[in-house]
Amino acid sequence: MKHVAVFVLLLAPCLMAGAACKTARAATPVERPNLDVPPPPPRIIEAAPPVEAPPPEPVGEVPSATPTGGTSRPRPPRDPAAQKPEAKPDTPPDPAPVAAPPPANPTQLRAPGLASGPETAGEIRAILDRAKGLLNSIDYRRLTRPQQASYDTAKRFAEEGEKELKTTNYVLAKELAEKAERLAKELPSR
Repeated sequence: MKHVAVFVLLLAPCLMAGAACKTARAATPVERPNLDVPPPPPRIIEAAPPVEAPPPEPVGEVPSATPTGGTSRPRPPRDPAAQKPEAKPDTPPDPAPVAAPPPANPTQLRAPGLASGPETAGEIRAILDRAKGLLNSIDYRRLTRPQQASYDTAKRFAEEGEKELKTTNYVLAKELAEKAERLAKELPSR
């Protein structure tokens, strides 16, 4: 009998909650007017005004070249009547295109505190050798997939560090060597 009383006590709130949700009549949907959407505005695209080329920059007088060891004579003043006839005012003279000098080899930037020379190359070489030694002491087959990916990355950093060291880019070579060594230290050795 106790079980039936407990059952009724547990079932009663469920039945009341279910009865409270039901209503005698269904709600009718409310009629709402349709929204009138205005048409999109017409697309008028105006052409951009033509861009005028900037006027050529004036060039100062060019110093005359004198032969080495010789003395330069002063030139007599020009006669204004002997000047060349002027060009037509309607057409400006075409400026001759100025060829840009070929780009020189980019200079290597040095980081503060990083010397350039054999000492720096030796220091970077030592870091690369330590990283390669650590990588050689690791059994690649026993590594998990993420560890194998780290191993491959460390090896690639060491190879790129070697290339940068050969091109005397000491800043990048040192950075790559340190990354390779850091990754190699994180991997478990044999």
